[in-house]
Formats: sequence, C-alpha cells, structure tokens
Amino acid sequence: MLHLFKTGLFTLLGFAIGMHLVSALTTRRSLSFLCRKSSASIRTFSSTTMHPPKRHLNGMSSAQDDQAALTERLAKELVNNQPKSVRPIRACLGIAGGGSNAASAVASIPGASSLLLESVVTYDRRSFAEFVSQNVDVETMESTSEYSSNDGSSADNNDSFHFCSAQAAILLSKSALNRSLKLSPSFQDRCLNCIGVGSASTLVGLPSQNPDDNERRRKRKSRAYVACSSLKVGTIVWEVELANGLEHQSSDIHLQHLDLQSRRTRAQEEAVVSNLILASMMESQQSSGSRLETRNQLVSQILTREGDTIRETKFVSNDNKSEQTTQSPSNGAYRIINGESNLVAILPNERKMEVLCADRQIPMPSDVLIVPGSFNPPHIGHAQLANAAVAALKRTRQSETENSSHPSKSLHSMTSSVSSSSSIMDSIWNTIETTSNKQYDPTVLFEMSVTNVDKPPIDPEEVERRVNLFTSIPSSDLPNDWGVILTNAPLFSQKTEIIDHMIEGIVGVRKMTFVIGTDTMVRIIDPKYYGHSQSNMIAALEDMKRKGVHFIVGGRLEQGTDERPRFINGKDEHESLPQHVQQMFTLLEENEFRVDISSTELRKNLEASKIAS
Repeated sequence: MLHLFKTGLFTLLGFAIGMHLVSALTTRRSLSFLCRKSSASIRTFSSTTMHPPKRHLNGMSSAQDDQAALTERLAKELVNNQPKSVRPIRACLGIAGGGSNAASAVASIPGASSLLLESVVTYDRRSFAEFVSQNVDVETMESTSEYSSNDGSSADNNDSFHFCSAQAAILLSKSALNRSLKLSPSFQDRCLNCIGVGSASTLVGLPSQNPDDNERRRKRKSRAYVACSSLKVGTIVWEVELANGLEHQSSDIHLQHLDLQSRRTRAQEEAVVSNLILASMMESQQSSGSRLETRNQLVSQILTREGDTIRETKFVSNDNKSEQTTQSPSNGAYRIINGESNLVAILPNERKMEVLCADRQIPMPSDVLIVPGSFNPPHIGHAQLANAAVAALKRTRQSETENSSHPSKSLHSMTSSVSSSSSIMDSIWNTIETTSNKQYDPTVLFEMSVTNVDKPPIDPEEVERRVNLFTSIPSSDLPNDWGVILTNAPLFSQKTEIIDHMIEGIVGVRKMTFVIGTDTMVRIIDPKYYGHSQSNMIAALEDMKRKGVHFIVGGRLEQGTDERPRFINGKDEHESLPQHVQQMFTLLEENEFRVDISSTELRKNLEASKIAS
C-alpha cells in the first residue's frame, strides 16, 4: 500500500509540475513589432512582454470569447469614436481568406453607413483576379512585384503569384482605395478620408483527425498581411505571423499533442485577423501625432501569444511616385516650376495647407467648379463668388434632373463602368443623383497658375504665403468642399487640356465649370485673341465645349457716365454669341453675386498700413 501511495503521489506531483510548466509557457506572451521602410532597413519598433489571464488548453474557449468581444468593441469604437473635428473615414475592404468578420461587425453598429462603403470577400482566386484587374492599373500592379515573397501557404510556394503575401494585400488595398475614391463624391473625402484596406491570409487552425494532416499543420504557421492605403498616408502593410502553439521540438508524443492542441482555433484566428483589419482602420482615423500610440495599444490587445509577430512596411513603388508624401505648398510650386508636375492639389489637412497628390494621383471629381486667380491675397470675395457658383450649378443640376427621364451621364460615368438602357437602372441612378445633389455640394478648386505667359514664375515662397492665407478666411464662409490646385497653365486652353485628361467623362458632357469675372469673359469671346477671326473664336469655344467646359460669370460695378455706378455682367457681349455657344455661359445676376472687394485695393491698404506702422 505504501508503495502504491508513493507511486501515486509522485505521479500527481509530476503531472502538476508538467502542467505548471505548460501553463507558464502558455501565459508568457511576447509581441515583436518591427517597422521597415525598405527591405534593406529594418528596425525594432516596439517589444512588449505581457501576462494576460491563463487560458485553458482544451480549445481555449475563453480566448475565443475574448477575441470575439474585442471585435465587437473595436467595431463600436470605430463607428462611435470618430474625431469630431474631421469627417469620417470612407472605407472599402478587400479580403482574401480570413477577416470577413470585420465588415459584418462594423455593419452591425448603427451609423456604420457613414464610413463603410463596400466590403468584398474574394475567397475564390478568380474573384481576386477580377477585383484587382478592374480596380488597379498596370503600372501599380508592376510596382508591387518586390513584395511577392514571404508567402505563408505551402500549397502555392511554387506558383508565380502568391495569394497570401504582402503583394496580394497591397493589390487588394489599392483596389479597395480606388473603389472608395469612385464611390465618394466629395473631393476632400477623396483626398483626406478615403481608405482601402486589403487583407490576405492563410490560417492553419487546430488539428484534424487525420495524422498526416496534423503533421503538415505542425510545419506551417498562420500568416496574415493587412494593408491600408490612402492618398494622405500612402500604403502601410502589416505582416503578421501567428504563434503555432508551444513550439516544442520534443519527440514526446504527449508534448506534441499539447503543442497542436494549444494552437488557436480557426475561429480564433479569424477573429485575430478581423481585429487587425479594424485596428488598421482605427489607426487611419488618428492624427499623424497619435497614430503610433494608437497602433501599439491596439496591436498589444490583439496579438497576445508568445511567438506572435508583426512587421510594418511602408510600401514604396519602383518609380517612387505612386506614393505621394505630403509636402508644403512651396514644394508643390517647385515641382511645377521644375517641370516635375503639371498640377498639384493642396488641401487643408490638420489645420494647415499641404500638398497631398499630384497629376494623375489627384482624384479629380466630375463636374467640378474651378476658380482661377492669382489670389494676392485670397479674400472673402473669392469665397462668396465660389459659393454663388455652387448655388448656380446646383440649380442647373436640379433642372437637368427634373427635365430628363435619364440620369446624368456625368454621375453614371463617374461611379459605374456598366452601361445599361434599362428603365430600372435609370430609376436607380436618378434616385442616387437626386440624393447626391442634396447631400453633396459641387467641389470648388481655387486654381493658381505658378507660371505666366510674359512674366517669371511666382516665387514658391510667395505661392505658399498666398495659399496659407486661405486658412484666414472663416471656414463658414468657404464652400463645403474645396481645395487649391497649382498649375503651369496660364491660358484657359492649357488649363482645359490638363484637367480634361484627369476627369473621366463622356464627350460633350459637362466636366468642368470655370468661375470667372466679366472682364475675363469678355476677353475669352473677343475675336482679337483668335487672330481677329470670329470663326476661329467660335471654333475654339466649340472645342472647349466638346471637352465639357462651361463658365459661370460674376459681375462687377462699373462707374457709369452719369457718375452713378452700374452693375455689369457681360450680358450684351453674351447675347452676341451663337445660341449653342451662349449655352456654355451662366451669368450671375446682381442679387446672386456682388462683392465690392478688390485684391488690388486690399494690397494697397496692406502696404499703407505697413508704411504707417
């Protein structure tokens, strides 16, 4: 009996010690977070050791519950805790493999429609190929080639393309971003708030009843690649490797069994990837100064196992141009003067004016209002002229919608590649257009040509001074959706040529409306600028009309012969034009716009105040 008692006691002690060691190994967590700018430069971003509550090895149901609860909490925070000072993000998701719960979790929260535009799960490889080919251009595809390695699936290691790789995630995020840009009418949303999130993963999960399958699983790790793309930040990729258990190298069958059983379940791995997708979306909401802290806090809650690793990569294309970093307005002017760009877009970003994109990267909206000027300085009169033009264009759009049984071709072409004469589709697009006209004002872009016909270019520092002065105009006086563009196009024909190539549309359908003063309109229709030929002038305007050009004209006061000022808006000159050319111009009446402010007078007053002081 004594012998049996001792044997039983030692057995119990051995089992207890073994379980204690297993528990210690299980509960000791470490997170490795690396960040790299390129494959040649990798540095440790942060390293944290954490001790979360002990988890049971039999499926770890509590861990699964924790991750599922975290998914719900992150989705609520994403929707409900958006910064009040900025508009919500506008997100599209492209998911291959795990992570689809991220979209369903967000969609279950009231108010999710303010930020979630679309979610596509490309579970089949053909679906992946179609989604990417329809939304990413060839140049962007080629620029991702160096990110094709580190594939996590042993099943396709010999294939020419790895569907679980950083490259796949980047292509998905770029495709999703382009969908977000296409579905967002607002220019500021497109440049500042649109994001695309792509995720490509291969998840191993717990073992099956098949011993051969278990052996294959032992040699594999679950991997996920999550990429978030925006015009404001570029593309950030997280390369994640999930722990594959206790990782014993023992030949002991019992320890090998514990090793396999301690892995996350497929549902747990799905929750982890979903939470990483939500975390990347939440990080994109933050200001540049708080992104690092937000990222660390979120990732430390998601990756809680010893052996979990995450590496951050900044995607840079082969030509180093597809990812435009934010720059000052003076840098944008230098790019124009040096011939590097024809057009750069500047927007108010975190209370300052910054260059966010250039040339073909600019998501130029269709039917945009362009207010040309030297803006020396910009003043309330410019803003009020722009607002009057917004009101006039909204009236025109409303009239077009009411007087036509077919939807606007410009809206249809802007948001869809599908052409259909179906009455049902016409009804759908008419409903969308009516709602869009109520919700979104036309975009206003204040255009400044840095180069001149007969003068040297404007000094870049002077350009920056003028651009920054837009922030001195009260935001309540500026249009709802506005930005500044710098060009190398002093002539209207040059402006039209540059912008025409940047806006998708149908020939003859209104693409751009220039907002000009009466004197400018008179010069545009004066035959002396066309070789003193009326027919040449008409032909030039007809060419502009084919490119979708229209004009809105603001009037001014002129001193009359009887010493009383009178309002002029070019009505007499306008009526001398052929009817089809007259249709290109909308003349604002005095009750629609009249501001007795002159940039020249403002400069004189400023100089006088400097002299007096």
